[in-house]
Amino acid sequence: MAWPKKGTRKIVVDNEAFLWHYDAHCPWCSDDVFTAGKAGKPFVLFIDPFPWVAEMGPKYVAKAIRWARANGWSSSGGPTRALSINSADEQFFWLEDGERHAKCIGPAPENV
Repeated sequence: MAWPKKGTRKIVVDNEAFLWHYDAHCPWCSDDVFTAGKAGKPFVLFIDPFPWVAEMGPKYVAKAIRWARANGWSSSGGPTRALSINSADEQFFWLEDGERHAKCIGPAPENV
């Protein structure tokens, strides 16, 4: 994956550097998505920001990367996966293959 220069940021999770990017125009749905991974590595993690949770941004991305790594994902071994969070219990879960969003609910609320 080619990482866009604009908006791509570094994040260190448990002493391991990753890149992440917030894409506000996901082509699969009209919803937003975080993408995390490493430059030069073939597999990425798509992180569904819906439902909107209080800790959007780097803390949310780091938490998602930790969960994904603990559940078998790696940027070098893959596979490319997508995950979301259950707002009721704040637990992550894998989405079905090919999915990028748990539920397409339209644009983000203006007050978030």
